[in-house]
Amino acid sequence: MWSALLGTLVEYYDFYLYSLLAAVAIGPLFFPGADPAAALLASFATLAVGFVARPLGALLMTAVGDRLGRRRVLLVTVLAMGIASLLIGLLPPYSTMGVWAPILLVALRVVQGLAAGGEFGGGLLMSVEYARDRRRGLASSAPQVGLYAGIILANASLLLVTLLPREDFLGWGWRLPFFFSLVLVALTLWVRAGVDETPVFEKAKRAHELAKRPLTDLFRTQWRALGIVVLAAFVVTTASALNSSFNPAYAIQLGFTSSQALTITLLGTATGLLFVPLFAGLSDRWGRKRLAVGGIVLIPVTAWAAFEALGSGRWGLAILAAILPAIAHSMAFGPLGAWIAELFPTRFRYGGASIGFQLAATLGAGFFPLIATGLSAAAGGAPHYGLVLGYLVVAAAISLVGVRLARETSTSTFDEIDATGKETA
Repeated sequence: MWSALLGTLVEYYDFYLYSLLAAVAIGPLFFPGADPAAALLASFATLAVGFVARPLGALLMTAVGDRLGRRRVLLVTVLAMGIASLLIGLLPPYSTMGVWAPILLVALRVVQGLAAGGEFGGGLLMSVEYARDRRRGLASSAPQVGLYAGIILANASLLLVTLLPREDFLGWGWRLPFFFSLVLVALTLWVRAGVDETPVFEKAKRAHELAKRPLTDLFRTQWRALGIVVLAAFVVTTASALNSSFNPAYAIQLGFTSSQALTITLLGTATGLLFVPLFAGLSDRWGRKRLAVGGIVLIPVTAWAAFEALGSGRWGLAILAAILPAIAHSMAFGPLGAWIAELFPTRFRYGGASIGFQLAATLGAGFFPLIATGLSAAAGGAPHYGLVLGYLVVAAAISLVGVRLARETSTSTFDEIDATGKETA
């Protein structure tokens, strides 16, 4: 459990550092120009590149994770993320390197995306495949808690460095959070080095039930389950980008300071840290589907309330704007981890969980900040959020279709799923 939590914490601390910096530093440092909106769009485009690389990372890691084991992949992903983040922290800005600065930044974002693509699915299986059948939902919250904790640490570290004078922050302060990740990487590698392979995988290996061609057979036999995962997770990943990336930039455009915008995000993520394990545990008793439907329906409703609260310009309402969407997102996200794992038999579980979720993350979270920024500009500026909210409503409708197609899996054992290999939906 700690191995899964720490690994996901490292991956998403590093990955979301860029998401947060996109709104406050990456644009002026690596994409300088007279038009701030163009710089913001360019920085969000680089953010999208990292998300595009995530399903590629899932593809690369699938053959290892479903043939050689979950543990080996998880050691590689943490190390790769740590090296890429260190190099981003050392990267000179455009004013020093010229066009090579954004080129190298994009390349390092690709490495981060590849690492993150293989991490979440592996961390998820590390926790779920060790759990008792009636506790898989709660166990699956370990990497989810790690994800939120990573975002909280990213927000907190940036909140501290944004207290520096603006010149110092843009000169060297923004690099410090990337250097701090080396401590997290060292701790995680130490913990993971002492963790054995999951008993579910070892059982399948002894029985000679592992897939000989994990990728080919996955897409040939599990395509329906993959599609369900992408559909069901689409609005969850979209809402994650709304809360962690777009809303801080939106708040700054409305007149909030960078520190205030990061504080709003930090409060929302802390709310998720508390509520995701709660809803994940409840899904063991109430079922995955019931909670997921409730959360998906509430995501656009609470987003509308958050936009209105931010538009008021009042700090108290801005705090409310952080908390309400986080609760709705947690209700949908909490049951999702175990549900994704339960849709696939052991021999395809790493690839199915990783590729399905990362495709949803790319289509949802990867492009949403870019799309939302464009929609907001097309509508006339920051106060006009109607098109952005409409996009979120469509995303929720798409996910409801995926949930409708999926079957309830909270009462199925892994032995039952593995017995036929067909309990994918």
